[in-house]
Amino acid sequence: MKKVLFVGLLSFLLIACQDQNAESTESSLMKVNVVQVQPAALMQTLRLSGSITAKEDVAVGTALLGLQIQTVNVEVGDTVKKGQILATLEASNVQSQLRQNDANLQRAKANLASQQSTLTEAEATLKRYQTLMKSNAISRQELEQQQAKARAARAAVQAANAEIAQVQAQLDDSRHQRKKAEVLAPADGIITQRNAEVGNLTDNNALFHLARNGELEATVEASAEELSLLKTGLQTEVQVLDQTTSGQIRLLSSQIDQTSRTGKVRIQLQNPAQITLGTPALALIRLPEMRANTTLPLSAVNFNADGTAFVMMVNRNKQIERRPISLGEVNQGTAEILSGLKVGEQVLQKAGALINEGDWVEPKNDGAAL
Repeated sequence: MKKVLFVGLLSFLLIACQDQNAESTESSLMKVNVVQVQPAALMQTLRLSGSITAKEDVAVGTALLGLQIQTVNVEVGDTVKKGQILATLEASNVQSQLRQNDANLQRAKANLASQQSTLTEAEATLKRYQTLMKSNAISRQELEQQQAKARAARAAVQAANAEIAQVQAQLDDSRHQRKKAEVLAPADGIITQRNAEVGNLTDNNALFHLARNGELEATVEASAEELSLLKTGLQTEVQVLDQTTSGQIRLLSSQIDQTSRTGKVRIQLQNPAQITLGTPALALIRLPEMRANTTLPLSAVNFNADGTAFVMMVNRNKQIERRPISLGEVNQGTAEILSGLKVGEQVLQKAGALINEGDWVEPKNDGAAL
């Protein structure tokens, strides 16, 4: 009987010691802050880079090829008015032709005057001959000869008039060509590019480019995938150096560049004043809200040297486990988890904590979860 009592007492003491050791072990575990994987709404923001460009670029050239540029009157950034002379071309040949055609016109007019005088005299003589013919003072042959002279005089006047018209057309063309020697601004605007240099010969290339009416906008590059998310009228923010201005998508490219694999997005600026053409620009375009099924604070995500991501999670046994993950959208400190985690799983709140895989821990949620 005593032996049975002794064995029971020993068993009780052993169980009590085990419970005490378990409580001691649990209380010695490191307490760590964790966050839970859970759904969240993400705001998507596209960041597209580009520069400030002209809303409507106007190329200014000349139809006169091979002429030397004599003067250049404007520089990049100058504001010009429609009809203003931007450059002049060497036009001595044109001017010489103009003088020659003017002289030809004067000779043609003098010839017309002479032919008109001859016609007047021939018609007066013919009228006198017709009177004399009635009294048989002249012969029929003499009358017919005078009639022929009058017809010849009228034909000569018509030819003189035709010559004047021809020379006048040549003179007008010479004047037009001389006018072309003045390269004029086709519209109000700002000079954005100057290719004209004094002494160079004109060719098919534009001598100047100008921004019509000085209107500027932001032109940024977007991939085909990004373009599919955009639409005209979408509000944007545009950062230009230390300035931020609002804008609106005016035009989306309908064609993807085969080299860069991007298309252009043109953004109309609400306040383009004080912005310089060609300045780098960054467009921040906020897209409609998206629902992500699995998210974490970005602060909980670790990154390997090759850029791949992982987290330190606490499994059901309260043991640290290194888990590779794939990231999706990242917005305002929240990261979408595409693979590697499930809703409800617990992850160390702060990436880079001095805890190793396999450590036993006591998870503690301090409310930092999403």
